[in-house]
Amino acid sequence: MSDQGSGTDLVEATPATPAVPAADVVERADEHAHPGPRQYVVIAVVLSILTALEVGLYYLEGDVSNNLLIVLLAVLATLKFFLVAAWYMHMRMDAPFFRRIFVVGLVGAMIVYGVVMLTFASTVLA
Repeated sequence: MSDQGSGTDLVEATPATPAVPAADVVERADEHAHPGPRQYVVIAVVLSILTALEVGLYYLEGDVSNNLLIVLLAVLATLKFFLVAAWYMHMRMDAPFFRRIFVVGLVGAMIVYGVVMLTFASTVLA
């Protein structure tokens, strides 16, 4: 369909959507736009830096207590997991329902892991 007044192509209007220029339809066709290559590289660099921090923390023997080292490594590992799940597994762009199911399972697993760790805390943490 052509708009005779301005000479631009328009996409036909439906009751749910108004008429918009055809050029805008191409840009909006994918509601959940996936990250571009640049964003993947940025996330890869951030993950590499976090991994380097983890390796560096592992080699700090006398400067940090064992308990603090365990907590710091757990926090860094959790952060890395969420970055990978959000960007590389596309959970960030997924439907909210699936994201909620994933988070509920993850929280349940973390609770079980926490209970087990606290049960054996006297033998693990020195």
